[in-house]
Amino acid sequence: MRSLLLHRVWFFIGMQDVKRRYRRSFIGPLWILLNLGMYVGAIGFVYGVMFGQDLRSFLPYLMLGFVVWGLISASVVDAGTVFINAEGYIKQFSYPKQIYILRALVSTSMNFAMGLLALASVQLALGTLDIYGWILSIPGIAMLYLALLGQTTVFSYLGVVFRDLTHALVGVLQIVFYLTPIVFPVSVLNAHGLELIYLANPLYHLIEIVRYPILNGSLAPTYTYEFAGGYILVLYCIAWYVASRLDKKVVFLL
Repeated sequence: MRSLLLHRVWFFIGMQDVKRRYRRSFIGPLWILLNLGMYVGAIGFVYGVMFGQDLRSFLPYLMLGFVVWGLISASVVDAGTVFINAEGYIKQFSYPKQIYILRALVSTSMNFAMGLLALASVQLALGTLDIYGWILSIPGIAMLYLALLGQTTVFSYLGVVFRDLTHALVGVLQIVFYLTPIVFPVSVLNAHGLELIYLANPLYHLIEIVRYPILNGSLAPTYTYEFAGGYILVLYCIAWYVASRLDKKVVFLL
């Protein structure tokens, strides 16, 4: 709770990270939109033709999948170095260490916000923008951030102890990416009787509680919210345990 009250501190540091990343860049954060546009445009055309999809509906599906996945993967990978990158602050100030976790989420959220803006623009151009669907996605986005906070907390503390964790997470995420319906529709797995691959994947459910309402104008299936809620509960139990064991040791492990 004290960390949330110090929002001016972690938000300011997080925004400084964003500014530092694009310092002296000619177009700055617009690189986010440019890279997303080129990637989705190329992949969307190839996979759309390959899977026989209507590009008018497949491009927003693909784009939103990439945007949410980018937020999830960036928060997981960055989590491993949250306290390591904040070593100077931790050794100088007595702020609760959770503010550095929130700081990391501020930085990754910039890409997410820009991606959602780009998606809304594409939907508007295609005539598929549904404001009601965007409103219905708010609970899903809130659950997504709750999950990210739990994940980041767990990996932030473990990253101080296991310095190879970040490299391991990159490899794991690459595998999970290709097992998650992002660049291909769910129907592809269903057609081959492989429903369990995505139904047992918590990251798919975190993506779907945001993607489904925006693309379909209605809430995602109930089981999707239930699975995501169960995953969040488990995450917070693990996060509480890890933080209670390692919080006071972090400064000595840096």
